[in-house]
Amino acid sequence: MRTMYGFRSLRFVCLFFVCWLSGVVACAQRAIEVDTDQDGLSDVQEQQLLERFVPRFQVSGKDCAVKPALFEEGVVKPTVVERDGTIYGQVTPRKTATGGDAVVEVHFYDLWSVDCGRLGHPLDAEHVSVLLRAAVMDSPVDEWKAVYWFAAAHEATVCDASEVAAAKVLDAEKRGATVWLSEGKHGAFLSEAMCTQGCGGDRCTEMSPLEVTRVINVGEPGAAMHGAIWVGSSAWPLAAKMQSDFSAEAIARLEQGGGVPVEMNGAHGSVKGTIYVANSVANGVGTSGTNTADALNTADVKTESALTKSAKATGVR
Repeated sequence: MRTMYGFRSLRFVCLFFVCWLSGVVACAQRAIEVDTDQDGLSDVQEQQLLERFVPRFQVSGKDCAVKPALFEEGVVKPTVVERDGTIYGQVTPRKTATGGDAVVEVHFYDLWSVDCGRLGHPLDAEHVSVLLRAAVMDSPVDEWKAVYWFAAAHEATVCDASEVAAAKVLDAEKRGATVWLSEGKHGAFLSEAMCTQGCGGDRCTEMSPLEVTRVINVGEPGAAMHGAIWVGSSAWPLAAKMQSDFSAEAIARLEQGGGVPVEMNGAHGSVKGTIYVANSVANGVGTSGTNTADALNTADVKTESALTKSAKATGVR
């Protein structure tokens, strides 16, 4: 009798344990599938992609802004907590022109307390992006592969030097691309040599790898994550940088050139050249940032191909 009672007790305990374990597994599954920004990708998957492909930023030891900043959660006005090397990110599913593989576009935002170049200003929102491809949208993180990289520099100005390049050319198909951020202005370049070739007065001096403290997902417009409601603030143009960087036209130009880095803004070459010379002279003699070259440098002149990030299809083939 005691044996039968003991057997029933053991069976009850085992049944209870199985039910408890099933509940734990179910809860864990639900946690994995949480999609806070409601874009079709789980929070866990987005974070894994952000951490795997975060760029290898090179920053200047002379930058007065020190490092990209961490911003206070839950406030509309961008408020710096500390300048500690925080990078913010966004992961967005994209449709392709031909269907087929799953494609996502990942943006990495280096947000600074100040632009301390010529005609500097408080707050500076810059970014680098990558187009990723996998067989299906829920593919494991190690099956995703970078196809194209984009680096933004002086977007929407006559000195726009933003570049797009094939990931294979940059040896950045399975990891983050190496990106140089110019001193003070924080323009992003896919090679150190390009840093000094634009007309934005960029310089890359005393460069060293940025130690990224954390990568924080900001979510999608209207569905902020981690309290990043400051994204839409009029204090900076961050919200405008959340559109696609990979238009069909940009990718076509890139493929025609064999995937090597291509400037997005090919127009106004003579104007850019003139400003480049003026900036070179200004740098050489230490002229302040109040000259005509500076005015042209920062003018909000939109060119034919600047900021082609529209609602067009990405053109991935």
